[in-house]
Amino acid sequence: MLKKLEIKNFAVIDRLSLEFGPGLNVFTGETGAGKSIIVEAIGFLLGERANSELVRTGAAQAEVSGVFSSASLPKKLAAAHGVKGAEFSVRRQLDAGGKTRGFFEGRPVTAAFLSGLGDALVDFHGQNEHQSLMKPEVQLALLDRYGRLEKEAAAYGEAFGQRRGLLERLNSVSLSEEERARLLELYRFQLKEIESAEIREGEEEELQARYPRLKNAQKLFTLSSRAYELLSAGDAPALSGLEKALKDLEALSELDGTSEPIKEALAQAVLALKDIEESLYRYSKGLDTDPAGLDAVLSRLEKFSTLKKKYGPELSDTLKKAEELREKINGLENSSFDKKELSAALEKAESRLAKLGEALHAGRSAAAKKLSSAVLSEIAGLGFRDVRFSVAVETEDGHFTSSGMDAVEFLFSANPGYPLKPLKLTASGGEMSRVMLGLKTVLAGNDNIPVLVFDEVDTGVGSTVARLLGKKLSALSGTKQLFCITHMPQIAAFAGAHYYVEKNLSGGTAVVKVSRLEPEAGVLEIARMLGGKTKSTELGLKHARELIKEADENTPFRRA
Repeated sequence: MLKKLEIKNFAVIDRLSLEFGPGLNVFTGETGAGKSIIVEAIGFLLGERANSELVRTGAAQAEVSGVFSSASLPKKLAAAHGVKGAEFSVRRQLDAGGKTRGFFEGRPVTAAFLSGLGDALVDFHGQNEHQSLMKPEVQLALLDRYGRLEKEAAAYGEAFGQRRGLLERLNSVSLSEEERARLLELYRFQLKEIESAEIREGEEEELQARYPRLKNAQKLFTLSSRAYELLSAGDAPALSGLEKALKDLEALSELDGTSEPIKEALAQAVLALKDIEESLYRYSKGLDTDPAGLDAVLSRLEKFSTLKKKYGPELSDTLKKAEELREKINGLENSSFDKKELSAALEKAESRLAKLGEALHAGRSAAAKKLSSAVLSEIAGLGFRDVRFSVAVETEDGHFTSSGMDAVEFLFSANPGYPLKPLKLTASGGEMSRVMLGLKTVLAGNDNIPVLVFDEVDTGVGSTVARLLGKKLSALSGTKQLFCITHMPQIAAFAGAHYYVEKNLSGGTAVVKVSRLEPEAGVLEIARMLGGKTKSTELGLKHARELIKEADENTPFRRA
């Protein structure tokens, strides 16, 4: 369980300290207030990749620290790092140059360590996870996780690698010395060409994103700087004029309360313009106008293009090619085994691989039946009239891949009379949200991950379904600590602890503030969410209280 979170100079958060308890922790607030930044901060703390743009403007470094309950730490990790108390601390820093430093109980650790820790402690469901659920490899991984087949899959993968190595070596001993030498020369040349490029994961995407900005850097700088100057100073001080008007309206509202909505609307406009002003400043300062930077990016992209033409079609295929070349070179350099011995070893390896593959298939088939039934049970009560869900596992004898002999596909139908079809082809956004929550609920009951984070699980759903989702989340919070960002009052009503996120001005700069709401303040916030008004009507307040009362009656877990 995450007990405390402290954030300093992270994005638009200057300083924030939050304490959490068990159960369902809900975050609400206006669109753009900064709710998802809190989720980003937790992810950064636990090893997710970050860039220097997350350092607050004007700060030297960002820092996120957290205190977790030791009961949630895997015993092996606790023993390996001498954790004996009731809680342990994690801290991570990011400087303006993009470098990070991590600490566990005050001792330096790597980002990989924090990432492994995060895998054991927190399961994130971000807004982009709907898309990943459509990928066959993700569905296969979820099935293995549910069936606790990770060890079996790893053993199969190891056997697959051994069999591939034997095949390479057997092929090599069948060659003449002249042919072997020719191939060695070719493979070494190809491997050197790939290795010399020093390909970094995600680099191509970063360069492709940077290229149009570098190409048009001078024009972008001129346009953004001019816009910034028009907002901040000069001959057309639009923002300063609005700020003066705001001061007059503040005085006006003190004399006449009916003008309060006008003042608040102008305050929001000033805040939005301040956000734009700061964003423009950061944007213009972050532009690289050095022609050498453009030349370097072009040169690098051309290098990648050449490699992909030879070994692609993608850079990931090029990296796979490098691994294959290493195995081929190793086989050719160490082909002293007799062909008969290698054939016998290969036959034995293939027999072992087939047995492991068949055992893995049997495990997956059994797990698929249970997962199908469990997910269907979870989503049936989430507003579907006639829903069906099934996990299909198909295998082809003798067809071996690095992940097994199986092809896994999640099948779904939400309409009576329609056949099951792949989830990616049939589910709408709202249906995908419900299927994802059903999967998370089932998986949460099948593993020991103590914290679940849901960033807008209500995507694409209406009020009735949101009510059902809230009830499901509340039930799940009986055994897990949940963090949920939502725009739906029907979900917020189930909050065990309700946090309101808002963006304000401090010294002319936008800052995020998070407040834990007392019960009556929670009623006001839910009423606002229902009606979209700053000051709720009596009818809105009544509706909010009814939602909370009904939520309390429909869950055994009382709000804190």
